[in-house]
Amino acid sequence: MRLFLIKILLFTILLTVSAFVFDNILKKGYRKSNATDFQEWNAIFDSKINSDLIINGSSRAWVQISPRILDSLLNVNSYNFGMDGYPFNMQYIRYKIYEKYNQKPRLIIQIADLNTLQRSITPYNESQFFPYLHEPFLAKELKKMEGFSSLNFYIPAFCYHFNFGRICIGLVEFFGIKHIRNDKYKGYLGQNKKWDATDLEKVLSGDSLVSEINPEIVQEFDSLLNHCKGNHIQVVMVFPPEYIKATEFTKNKQEVIDIYHSFSKKYDFPFLDYSTDSLCYDTTYFYNAMHLNKTGAEIFSTKLAHDIDSLGILKKNF
Repeated sequence: MRLFLIKILLFTILLTVSAFVFDNILKKGYRKSNATDFQEWNAIFDSKINSDLIINGSSRAWVQISPRILDSLLNVNSYNFGMDGYPFNMQYIRYKIYEKYNQKPRLIIQIADLNTLQRSITPYNESQFFPYLHEPFLAKELKKMEGFSSLNFYIPAFCYHFNFGRICIGLVEFFGIKHIRNDKYKGYLGQNKKWDATDLEKVLSGDSLVSEINPEIVQEFDSLLNHCKGNHIQVVMVFPPEYIKATEFTKNKQEVIDIYHSFSKKYDFPFLDYSTDSLCYDTTYFYNAMHLNKTGAEIFSTKLAHDIDSLGILKKNF
């Protein structure tokens, strides 16, 4: 019996050490990778961004606002932090981590649309966070989400179970077999896609939409603006174009927009509302109701750059 217990103990120790080693190999591999999702996080944690201008938002940032165009027209160094699938609570976490490891920006373009003030309830594409679970800001927010196992934080390599695609990325990067890249430029990737009305038609066949306004997220949004005001960081809130039939179908659209107007007045930060811009009436510029295609995104980026320039805020802050 004693020999059996010793064997069990040795096996447990060996398994634990192996798990720690495997976890460390994967994390080091991910930290070398420029694969989609890891590129931005790695650049943030490695203090490699340090931009004048940060674009903060969801997928309506990363596929719709081109840093190349902003840099060219505004003479700035910008970076797009758009997080696919996440409203403001996770956008705010990413920004706080950015400021922890990089110099603060002079200007933030904050996407402020009908989905911004929701809360992320379940994780989306959660594997992007696995190498960075040690970060307190991120860990605290992820623990609030349904379906994100607490075991991910306490058992080494547990988070990678059955995620063979992510395991392969970590291994090939660690051992130098292949360096994985993506086509993003400073976080932006225009979408060469044609209009698809499938999802919109499903929505329009039902009752009118009501955008969630989560009081805690409204408070966090206020917290970011207050932080920026106190640290001399200029903010421009932007409601980007979306196809007009989608905005018209949203019952409380004006209520959401009024919140942004109230923040604009409170902090004296501009709010640029493109919800009725000419782009919104032409599906040529969209690939679905919520997202501009590359052609539309680059027209919008040019228009946004000129509008920001006309505000005169760059002369004060740059």
